[in-house]
Amino acid sequence: MKNIVFFTLATLFFTKGFAQEFVVSDSKNQGFNPSFTKTKNGEILLSFVEKDTAKKVRFYYCKFDGKALGPKNYVPIADSAATHAEGMPRMAVKNDGSMIVTFEIKKFNPASRFGSDLCYVYSQDGIQWSKPIFVNKDRNPAKSSSFSRPVRLADGEIGVIWLDEKLTGKGRSVKFAKTTPGNILGEPVVIDDQACECCRIDAITDTKGTSHIFYRDLYPDGSRDMGYIFTDDSGKTFSKSRNAYPDKWKIDGCPHAGPSATETPFGICISWFTGKDDATGIKIVNVRSGKVLKSVIKPTVKAPQLTTNQKGETYWIYTSVKNIDDEYFSTIALQKLNSDKSELTLSKDFEICNYPAIITTSDNKVIVAYERTVKNNNQEIVYTILQE
Repeated sequence: MKNIVFFTLATLFFTKGFAQEFVVSDSKNQGFNPSFTKTKNGEILLSFVEKDTAKKVRFYYCKFDGKALGPKNYVPIADSAATHAEGMPRMAVKNDGSMIVTFEIKKFNPASRFGSDLCYVYSQDGIQWSKPIFVNKDRNPAKSSSFSRPVRLADGEIGVIWLDEKLTGKGRSVKFAKTTPGNILGEPVVIDDQACECCRIDAITDTKGTSHIFYRDLYPDGSRDMGYIFTDDSGKTFSKSRNAYPDKWKIDGCPHAGPSATETPFGICISWFTGKDDATGIKIVNVRSGKVLKSVIKPTVKAPQLTTNQKGETYWIYTSVKNIDDEYFSTIALQKLNSDKSELTLSKDFEICNYPAIITTSDNKVIVAYERTVKNNNQEIVYTILQE
């Protein structure tokens, strides 16, 4: 693992003047899909994939030891797994320490050129892994399952939420299945019969044991706004879906841009991108009150992600496209909620940086990981650790 010191002025709301950057992916491969998760005991894991010159995919995870992310651990998912950011391979860890990774693979679908099968692997120790298992037992080629999000439930099992077959005239259904003590997923249940076709799902379980599920819904008037469902009994029953915030963004097609959620001292908050006329950009909303807490209204921002630390401070990271003269590039920007400090740019000019992930540690450090391409080099996964 190599590291590079770069000269971001972190004094905007971090006490250290400079931040150190680490590259975790192999420079011979293309890096994709950084994502964080935590164990029951708060151990942080960063997962990502690498794609070699033959376009074969390998999934890895690293453990954070309090100072840095450790060596890569290989997980044998299918080497043809999809690596698009909205439906990336995702990892979750049960209370007993066993792990599950969900991923999708392309399949022939006579009804759609976007046909996919959702699969998973599991492990008791993170070393020995099962063979890939299909989530759906129904092997009908006209059905498709993808865009998964695994989440640890209050009872310690893993719930998996994903987009599945079309059940109405538009969109796709949202389904849920839950692991058993033997790690096998149970029978799926439909929790919404019509949602947007291809945006990522987010789900978190709060400190009271309620699991909150957010996704881009598809309403009868054509609006593609954020839908919200919760379960307070670890997936035995679910609330009815409701609109989390009325953007009223009507678009003929999926925008391929899903939400991010975090628990704050003031309730659950979500962030997402909207392309609504005169309001294009990203925002943070308190789900209970419906109040917009912060927004960046410009069409050059996307992929927002949220996290909240032990002190109740919420951080917001996203991609922002900028230009110097005629050269355009995408940067990683960071803000702190309820702060009057300026936006902090973590990446350097002319780097192409996308799809950030963010998490906070038990001692309130902020870890950020993202995809980066520098000049003609392979895309890589980098991370940096910031401390106020």
